[in-house]
Amino acid sequence: MSRRSRLMRRLAAILASGAAGLVFAGTAAAAPAPAVPAIPADLLAAANTPEASAAIANLLGAAGIAPAALELGITTPQPFLYPAPTLGCGIGGTPVTVTVASAQAGPNFPIPPWIERGNLRFQAIPGFVDVPKTSDLSVAWINLGTFQGGVTKLDDSLAGIPTLSKTINTGQGTVLAALFGGVGYTSGKNCFALPTVGSFDA
Repeated sequence: MSRRSRLMRRLAAILASGAAGLVFAGTAAAAPAPAVPAIPADLLAAANTPEASAAIANLLGAAGIAPAALELGITTPQPFLYPAPTLGCGIGGTPVTVTVASAQAGPNFPIPPWIERGNLRFQAIPGFVDVPKTSDLSVAWINLGTFQGGVTKLDDSLAGIPTLSKTINTGQGTVLAALFGGVGYTSGKNCFALPTVGSFDA
C-alpha cells in the first residue's frame, strides 16, 4: 500500500469514527443526494483536440480576448471518498441526510466553471431542497508536494445566493482535503455536514 493510500485511510478513519454512531442509523430513510454530473467521454475527447483549441482561440480573438492569457482544457469533478453525513435537515421531514462534495482541477476553460491550472474548485451539494442563505462550509487542505495548506470557507455566491463552492490556489500536485460545516437556508433550516475526506490531483 502506498504512503498516499495509508494517509487517506488514516484520515478517513479518524474523521469517520466520530460520525458513524451519530448518523448512519438515520441515513437509510433519507433520499440519496444528487450525483456529480459527468461529462461524456466523447465530448471530452473532442474538446481536447488541436482543432477545438484553434476554433476557441479564433472566437476569443474575435471577441477581443487574448487567447494566450487563457489555458484551454476540460476537466471533470473528482469526488470525495464518501458522502458527508449531514444533521439537521433532510427529505420528507427527516433530520438526517448526506452532502455530496467534489473538487475540480484546472485548466477548465471555456466550459464553466472557469478554473486555472494549479487551482481546485471545491463544491458541495447537500441532499436537501431549499435555497441557501448562509454558508459556513469549510475545506481544510494540504498539498503533499509543497506542504502549503490552510482552512478555506466555501463562501462564493451568485446574485447574493451562496453557491457552496470556492476555487482555491492549492498549487499543482496531490492535495488532501477534508470538507465540513454548516449551511443555513431561507426556510430557517440549518444543515451541518460532518467531515468527509478526499485526495485530489491539482
